Amino acid sequence: MVGVIALCATAGADPKPSPVDIKAFKGELIVLQDAAGGSYVVRHGSEAMVFYGTGKTLYQQVTLGGSSNGDAWSINTWAPRIPQIRPAAIDRLEDGTYHRSCDGKDDAVLTQLTGDKAKAVLDKYALMSEFMVRRPHLLARDDAGVYYYVDRLQKQFGGKAFRVFVGKKGAMKQVALTDIATDTAGDVYSTKTGDLRLVRNNGVGAVTWIKGEKRSELVSLDLDANSPLIFSELGIYKFMGTLCDNI
Repeated sequence: MVGVIALCATAGADPKPSPVDIKAFKGELIVLQDAAGGSYVVRHGSEAMVFYGTGKTLYQQVTLGGSSNGDAWSINTWAPRIPQIRPAAIDRLEDGTYHRSCDGKDDAVLTQLTGDKAKAVLDKYALMSEFMVRRPHLLARDDAGVYYYVDRLQKQFGGKAFRVFVGKKGAMKQVALTDIATDTAGDVYSTKTGDLRLVRNNGVGAVTWIKGEKRSELVSLDLDANSPLIFSELGIYKFMGTLCDNI
């Protein structure tokens, strides 16, 4: 029995980031800047939050935990372009200095803004929810180096609206879909004409690309381990609004 049948993402636009109301904790926020023009609004503690941007729009980061030791603390955030699933971080060291860590690839010393300068950022900059509304769902590859990739909306937006991309690194093309069937046996992504299908069998973890009468068995790839490939090398995602977009 089919559990979900949904139309592809082209049926409607993806959700947009929305303003975050900071009134209740505005007094707890720290404003930081780096030498390249990046701005950071940070709330540390048990309800840690980080906003970041290079203009007057700052996007909320996905926090992954942190630590504290006296006046020193660290907040880890999702940074999918860093290898081996390592996070980015905003750190306050024991000497009172602030740093952004991108696993040594795009680290920066941060300067704290106070008084009117900090107030101007909090009053005039737009603090928005996370920019990235999609997450990886499936990644596979054939023996010729052609990749097959599926993403979907995050769970808070319904977790559907799948998109399928096919191609080599840096040249991925979205395949127009009409029907997506998901059940306990796996997933089937079909085009309007029905001559192209991407099938994943949950029972054996196999992924098959079907073009007309031709079937190609694909190598299924781990999403977490291949995060830098997905978010950098495939070329699908450009701006992501995360701390370490530039690596």
